[in-house]
Amino acid sequence: LMNQYDKELRTLNLAEEDTLVLGRLIYTLGVVLHCASNAPAAPNMGKTLLDFVRVFTDIYVLDEYVKQSILFATSIVAQISPVAVMTAEIYPQLMDIRLWAEELLTESISADTTELAVYALDIMDTVIGRGSSLLILIVCSKEYVPLS
Repeated sequence: LMNQYDKELRTLNLAEEDTLVLGRLIYTLGVVLHCASNAPAAPNMGKTLLDFVRVFTDIYVLDEYVKQSILFATSIVAQISPVAVMTAEIYPQLMDIRLWAEELLTESISADTTELAVYALDIMDTVIGRGSSLLILIVCSKEYVPLS
């Protein structure tokens, strides 16, 4: 044990170098949450997943794959959360990620990410209680307009 005390260890740097691993991890956690949607612990699992992905929305230089995985996981959390849990526990986190998804519509260079952001916003709007809004995506300016 003492022979290699000064050896540098290479570990994962999920936010910068190992973004593929981060994206796969978030996608996998979203799928696990979806599979556990009927479990009593699912709302707590969803809250924990939102806390985890919310950290990465503050990083401005994210890989498109990571952005897509965050949108996917957030959509899963919004779909499986009961209304009581939605309003009481995860509403602030969901609104922060919703604002981030709105910013993606104007900043994203990937059409897939923009399309996923539109779908995620529609799901969040429906679940949050704003009604099912129609989202019109204007491709040339990349901004959306929610219609009642």
